[in-house]
Amino acid sequence: MEIPNVIKGIIILIFVFVPIEKIFALHHKKLLREGWFTDLCYYFSGYFIGHGTTKLLIIFALFGQGSIPTLSSFVSQQPIFLQVIAAVFIGDLSFYIIHYLMHTVPWLWKFHAIHHSSTHMDWLATVRVHPFEQILTKACQMIPLYWLGFSTEALAVYAIFSSAIAFFIHANISVRFPILKWIIVTPEFHHWHHDRHPKLYAQNLAVQLPILDYIFGTWHMPNQELPKQYGTELNTKTNYFNHLIYPFKHLFRSKIRRKKI
Repeated sequence: MEIPNVIKGIIILIFVFVPIEKIFALHHKKLLREGWFTDLCYYFSGYFIGHGTTKLLIIFALFGQGSIPTLSSFVSQQPIFLQVIAAVFIGDLSFYIIHYLMHTVPWLWKFHAIHHSSTHMDWLATVRVHPFEQILTKACQMIPLYWLGFSTEALAVYAIFSSAIAFFIHANISVRFPILKWIIVTPEFHHWHHDRHPKLYAQNLAVQLPILDYIFGTWHMPNQELPKQYGTELNTKTNYFNHLIYPFKHLFRSKIRRKKI
């Protein structure tokens, strides 16, 4: 009997990141730390939501793909490595914009606060993302790439890179990357985004290219310092189901208040 890909994925992640986080731990914590089961639920639900969303996006994007034939043809004929570099830039710029909105638009923040609710930063915290946010950010990243005509191979490489770096930047590791941190996002950079008491309301928003934060003035990474606490005002002990309904409970209460006024 063949092992399902979703199981293979979690096994690979465990064998890769658990030893690394034990050897190079930034913050010492239990293996089964608070909220691990909730995050495991996010992993399995996110896997199926992600696959379903990808199929829907492909169908939707096909209606607009090649809308500018000359540009689409030009993009698809470029070498794979150039396509991947361009895809990373366009995808992360798109993500940066929606990420900024999630930190500055109150009703969007209610969804994104769930991702920030974990008081522990590690590879498993990566998957704590509300389904609404997962679908929204994936759409913002991928639809422009489909419409611009990037090849299937380039999109596949981009998808693998995006997934790998997402787990890497959340990892609980103390290793510094003096040169690499200026080229791609590192744990040192992204951990400041999850700081419990950020000096900036929205800081280190890029998840692949830190130069975007430098350009837009949201770069924040003090020398020789690292965050001491993580989390948000959201009750971190709530279960997966309560996380799912949390943003909608807030919106519902807001409507009731307006009616009373």
